[in-house]
Amino acid sequence: MDAELCPACGADLDENPPDHETGYLYGMECARCPAAVRRSLILPRKERVAELDCPTCGDRKAPVDSHPDILVVKELVYEVCTVCGERCGVFSARRLIDRSEMTM
Repeated sequence: MDAELCPACGADLDENPPDHETGYLYGMECARCPAAVRRSLILPRKERVAELDCPTCGDRKAPVDSHPDILVVKELVYEVCTVCGERCGVFSARRLIDRSEMTM
């Protein structure tokens, strides 16, 4: 079986087991943005947040856990290469909130 390699530096991940780091992804569609520029956005954050600003129009979304423009919140556990420090994979993913009807 071939060794699993870090995509960033090529280190053998079997010889250098990766560390784990938790992060969060927020899926948002801003209702305040004009229809011509409105799109689904994925916003990564290192920790859970209570509010987010739309990067397009600046509208504040709070509280995130109940705001209708926040469609998905996922908790991801990333694998982090111990050689180069880059994320090299996703160890696990868990949906915390899903109002997207599974479209995100």
